[in-house]
Parts: sequence; structure tokens; C-alpha cells
Amino acid sequence: MAAAIGTPTTVTAALPVVGWIGLGNIGAPMAHRVLAAGFSLRVWARRPEAVGDIARAGADVAATPEALARSCDIVATIVGGPDDVVGLQQRMIGEAKRGSVFVDLTTAAPGTAAAGAALASAAGVGLLDAPVTGGVAGAAKGSLTCFVGGDAAALETVRPLLATFCARIVPCGPAGAGYRMKLVNQTIVAGTLLGVAHGAALARSWDLTAPLVRDALGSGTASGFLFDAYLERMLPPAGAATFTLGMLRKDLRLARAEARTGHGDAAFLDTALAAVDTACTRHGEHAGVQWLAATN
Repeated sequence: MAAAIGTPTTVTAALPVVGWIGLGNIGAPMAHRVLAAGFSLRVWARRPEAVGDIARAGADVAATPEALARSCDIVATIVGGPDDVVGLQQRMIGEAKRGSVFVDLTTAAPGTAAAGAALASAAGVGLLDAPVTGGVAGAAKGSLTCFVGGDAAALETVRPLLATFCARIVPCGPAGAGYRMKLVNQTIVAGTLLGVAHGAALARSWDLTAPLVRDALGSGTASGFLFDAYLERMLPPAGAATFTLGMLRKDLRLARAEARTGHGDAAFLDTALAAVDTACTRHGEHAGVQWLAATN
């Protein structure tokens, strides 16, 4: 299965043993690229059925998060949100080998990094917050961007791992800075998605088809990555849910909380969250963000 995902970055130096938790829509193709690059990969998941594909591709399956932490040089997590991150770090960091590095790829709250850093320091392990952007397609192609917060030496330790699924690795500052950069990213993403959604709904009400809108606007100032990715899925709303309304709502809630903590302006985030909340009520939090373009 790993070969079908694309040609990963090949690692030639001595390879650390990598532990991986998070085999969802984006985590699974990332993990497959790590395995295909030659790393020894050990995985754990709350749902046993989630590990089937990666185990068949050659990964070992750990019985518990603690067992995974004890046997790995690098532990990568990409899970639902801050509570999941904190729970796993509390279980694993005290069990880890001294000198190992934990890298969290989740979109989480910046405060999560401070809590994890205290645990990591006491255990003699490294910890990075390194959320990614680029979507499921970017994970499969290895073209993600990673925003990294934390120690520069720890980043160099995990850089070969990150390079298997990231085209860009951007150091953003101390612990928590990677999470903050991702929340900036998600705020901009929300504005763009809402703009494409409202434009698509307006075009639909005027009987303008997706091919016509793409032809007219696809090379102009309205064009861009999210326009290309979502216009046809929004006009009308259809297709697989690769990024859900619930995930967007979680990210925007984190951004708003951080903005308020830092005395920032949360007015746009309030407006965006109101729109996403309405869409979640109408279509369910597991619906794709293309349903932002539904008018009823």
C-alpha cells in the first residue's frame, strides 16, 4: 500500500525507531510514507481496526502507548485535539527512553506545549509542537508544511522523519510557537473557505456552473489552493469529507481562545465560528467543509 501513496524521501543515515499514534485521514498516509522511507515503525491506536493497513505494510503494533514509548527513539502523534495530546503525553513521556524526542503534529492549544515541556524536562526527553498543513492530498504526496515550536537540536533529530511527508519545515520559535502559527493558518483558511463557500452559493443561485466559474476565475485574483480544492465540491456541496466541519470548528475555537488570552481581536473568529456552528447544526460535525456552501 505504501508504494501507492507516492515516492517518499529516502533516508540513508542510521534510522531511529519511530512510534506513531494517529491513523486518521491525514495521519495514515503520513505514517505510510515514514514506513516506505525505511524507518522501523511501531504504531498504536485506540481502535484496533485502524492499524490494519499499516500493519500489513510492515509496521509493528504496540499493545499500549506506554509500550510504544519505551521502545522508540522518536514518538509522533497526530490526534484529535489538546485533550488527546495531553492524555497521551501524560501516559507516555514518563515511560520513554532518555534522549528520545516526542513530536506532536496535532493542531492543539499553545498551552499544551508548556504542560508537555514540563513533563519532558523531568523525563529527559525532547518535545516539539509541529502541526502540519496541506491536507490529505499533501500528506499522500509528501508536500505538507510543518510549523515547529521548540528546541533546535530536537528539530534536527526529527528532521529526517518530518522530511518523509513535508516539503517545508519551518522553525517558528520556542515551545508553543508551532501551534500558534497553525492557528494563524487556520484563521486564514477559514476566511478563504467561507469566501469560496459564499461565492459558490451565489453562483449556484444564478445558475452559473462550476466549470464556468472555474474557467472565469481560476486564473484571477479569486483563485488559489482552496479555490482549486473546493470550488467543484461546493458547487453544489458534494464529495468525500477530507476536512470536516467539526475539525474546523475545533481549530477556530482554539484560535479564538488564544486570541482572547493574548488580548487580540477575536471579532472575525466569532463571525466565522457562528457560520461553522450553523453548518454543524444543519449537516453534522462529520460533514466536509464543502457544506459551508449549502444554503439550507
